[in-house]
Amino acid sequence: MKKVILILTAIIGCIILNSGFTNLTEAKHKTIKSKFATVNVTATNSTTDGVYVKLENNTSGGVYSFFIPPNSPSGTVIGQIPENGDVYTVTLTSTGGAHDMWVYWEHQSQVTGLTVSGMSIGCSSCARINIFN
Repeated sequence: MKKVILILTAIIGCIILNSGFTNLTEAKHKTIKSKFATVNVTATNSTTDGVYVKLENNTSGGVYSFFIPPNSPSGTVIGQIPENGDVYTVTLTSTGGAHDMWVYWEHQSQVTGLTVSGMSIGCSSCARINIFN
């Protein structure tokens, strides 16, 4: 009889402890969502060729890839990047012929590709790409 009471007491104790800890762990697990500010990467492409865009974050190593469709009007949003002062290497590659390519303050005329290093483009007035001619 002592063994039966001892076993029942142990089982009841385990049930009480288990339900108590379950409530504690449920109370401790909360999902915290943080929101990072982003900026739109905008482009203009007045040519009949598409242009591939690769933005490599030199600070974090992250890579963003976008595509600028042919005949994209001014201000076309092609993607988003974090709003910060990180430095990027920007690579543009035409799917066709040579064009004038502009990224923020850097440009080259009549090229099929453009690579620019050291650009802080994480601001809305900076993340602009223009392809023409």
